[in-house]
Amino acid sequence: MDFALIFTEMGWIPAVLLCVGAIFIIVEVFMPGFGFFGISGGVLVLAGIIVRIVEGLNVLQSIMLILMVLGFFLLCFIIMVIGAKSGIISSGLFENKSTLSNDYNKASKELRKLVGRSGKTISQLNLGGKAKINGKIYDVQSINSFIEKGAHIKVVQIKDNQIMVRKWFE
Repeated sequence: MDFALIFTEMGWIPAVLLCVGAIFIIVEVFMPGFGFFGISGGVLVLAGIIVRIVEGLNVLQSIMLILMVLGFFLLCFIIMVIGAKSGIISSGLFENKSTLSNDYNKASKELRKLVGRSGKTISQLNLGGKAKINGKIYDVQSINSFIEKGAHIKVVQIKDNQIMVRKWFE
């Protein structure tokens, strides 16, 4: 009987706060991003709970209402995670970064092998440009400011997955 009284004796203010808050949270689940709808929805739901408790819920009814809202939040979170991982929902927070990370590590290992190798610029390096190293063309950055086209270069380090070179005299 206590459960039914939570909703049957609810005034229009907490009902509107809870409904609009729930809608905002659902919008955030299916279009995650900035977080405006999620934060606003959470605040509205919290305000709805507080107003409903002030209207005259007993302790048991208050606990049931809070547990229902927490269950709703948990359900929305699970839907968001599953939807983001499966690609149904656009993902920001839950984007699968393992592929990106593996590609980055693979590139880093390959690039680290170039340290100490020499090559030749195929464009002028005005801080950045292209160079041929070990028969492959790479985007490189000059540690010094300018290196002319056709100059011999040497890879001195890999910094932030970028090949850093300096002019080399052979």
